[in-house]
Amino acid sequence: MSKKKFVETECIIPEIWCGNANKSPKKKGSIYYKTGTRYECMKKGFGAGTHIERKSKLPANSLQNIKYVGEKHETIFKTSGIKTISQLVSQMKLKTTSEAESILKRILTKSNGILDVKAYNSTSLYLYRHGVSSAPPCQKIKY
Repeated sequence: MSKKKFVETECIIPEIWCGNANKSPKKKGSIYYKTGTRYECMKKGFGAGTHIERKSKLPANSLQNIKYVGEKHETIFKTSGIKTISQLVSQMKLKTTSEAESILKRILTKSNGILDVKAYNSTSLYLYRHGVSSAPPCQKIKY
């Protein structure tokens, strides 16, 4: 398990740049790794619209309100005894960093055995921003 300290900027998920300018802007909290093609930007916009629509119908305490946490993740959280965001935060406040890391990795690993790094980093960042001092450090995302 990890002994590394939590660093908020390591949780930033790299994304493609979609815009009119030739260069991506220097925006705090964003890392652009390339300029998207028209198709990639259309997919990004469609995904954002779908997410906004889906999120508007979710209960306020749904785990799916954490970015990149979907229905499958929420189901696994629930079978692990974590039914709401507030339960997640309160339970993780009682855990050590290595315990929290182990729980999140178990829950957020896909059926093919690969960790869903975006969901993991988003959840870890959410915990950190909501007062969980033992939030596990984020994983490096390869792009």
